[in-house]
Amino acid sequence: MSKTRWSGTRVALGVALISFGLAGSASAADGEIEVELNRLQQMEATCRLSLVFTNRLDVTIDQLELETVLFDPDGGAMRFLVLKSQPLIPGKIRVSQYDLADTQCSDVGSVLINDVVGCKGEGLKPATCLTKLVPSSRTDADLILTVSDQGKAATGGAEVTQ
Repeated sequence: MSKTRWSGTRVALGVALISFGLAGSASAADGEIEVELNRLQQMEATCRLSLVFTNRLDVTIDQLELETVLFDPDGGAMRFLVLKSQPLIPGKIRVSQYDLADTQCSDVGSVLINDVVGCKGEGLKPATCLTKLVPSSRTDADLILTVSDQGKAATGGAEVTQ
């Protein structure tokens, strides 16, 4: 093999390895983080909120911290909360429950994910995790992130058009 040919092969091999390495590091950004408002359950003077998390990223999320806002059925902001998850392993479903003292579940009209204030894991930042969130709800209360998420809970996930 000539010296020129060998240099070209080494360059091509180096580019392939670099590309493979970049693809591997970009995989953390591939996928979604599904967050489902699964249940609102009244427990005396406390409303228990159950969220189902499914990590469809290629990396473990050590902790996800969601800044949320509870709205009443008329759209008035009634409470701000930061909800923290346990570790979210890729492909694993995790249910977390949060007890909201002195809150009636019937007073919760919707829950807004206002921001991601913490997202810890290899190659993860809060802004990255925010773009990967996919909210849904099985309750009468919507779990929303964007304008297009409003009204999906009442229609089984289909968008409401006016």
